[in-house]
Amino acid sequence: MGGRKIKTLPNVVIYNAVIDGLCKEGLVSEASKLCSEMIRRGISPDMVTYNTLIHGFSNTNQLQQAVRLLNEIVMKDISPDLYTFNILVDAFCKRGRTMEAQSVLAKMMKCFVKPDVITFTSLMNGYCMRNDVNESIAVFNKMIRADLTPTVWNYNILINTHCKLKRMDEALDLFKEMRCKNLMPDTVTYNSLIDGLCEAKRMSHVKDLVYEMRCNGHAPNIITCNILLDAFCKTKLLDEAIALYQQIVSQGMKPTVHTYSILIDGLCKGGRLHLAREIFELLLTEGHHVDVYTYSIMMNGLCKEGLFDDALTLLSKMKENGCLTDLVTFRTLVGALLMKKENDKAELIIHEMIDAGRLKQ
Repeated sequence: MGGRKIKTLPNVVIYNAVIDGLCKEGLVSEASKLCSEMIRRGISPDMVTYNTLIHGFSNTNQLQQAVRLLNEIVMKDISPDLYTFNILVDAFCKRGRTMEAQSVLAKMMKCFVKPDVITFTSLMNGYCMRNDVNESIAVFNKMIRADLTPTVWNYNILINTHCKLKRMDEALDLFKEMRCKNLMPDTVTYNSLIDGLCEAKRMSHVKDLVYEMRCNGHAPNIITCNILLDAFCKTKLLDEAIALYQQIVSQGMKPTVHTYSILIDGLCKGGRLHLAREIFELLLTEGHHVDVYTYSIMMNGLCKEGLFDDALTLLSKMKENGCLTDLVTFRTLVGALLMKKENDKAELIIHEMIDAGRLKQ
């Protein structure tokens, strides 16, 4: 046999693997060139090749390129599959471009490809992103007329949008409807409703919903806790907020910087600056990445109590940690200093911002 090596020629499977790898790295232009080379070598791309490229173009926001490729496929009498169309419908909808998504849907029907639940879900989400809940409901009803069974996610989209638009009665009606259809609400469903009810200050409903959530095997997560924490702080129920924070820590949940920011802001506004400072220091000592928003909250609390030197010290610490002063922080400090007639200190900060190029003269 002489140990001769058999040379393996590239085939469509090998090309597809390389094209997929390039697209996943965001190198779609290189993947497209490789597809052209593949064709020149007499190897015909299949739907896996085209779907990979369309997905790559969509992920890198090159949607016109993706549509061009779809049209090219159709012109070659290659039948795009359901997955092809769903990639494009979803990509347009995620950017709120529902008219273009509808154009893709029309092309889909011309190719005799029936939309599925994923197609309709993407459209519903697209309309809800534009706060067009009525059109989203129309898509939902069209899906039912097409003998497709709605999922929990379909209801979640509508419930979440109703909550954002402060239409809590409609959201709760949908919640009842999904349970009547034996669809079990998930954590996303509960979080949307709890957030909406907290905003509407319907706290008795919130307690019932949190209890039901636990009974149905959905333990509140950090998002749920952040929603409740924010509601307690806004309604000055600071003891409840502190108790919830302690519960988060004791149960091994990881508070986020957003969790701490909510609590610190609530404590500062509620006259409990000492505890707010303790929690802020804990954030720093535990090595959390504290952003400019959290620094601004703490500085605002210090300024409110007339502790301007402490606020300026915190500003220096903020710079040391590589956190740039933004206009919110600037307005907070300068506004407070001017109100207390600390004009020299206010002028110093203004000049610092001008020198750093973050404020125009």
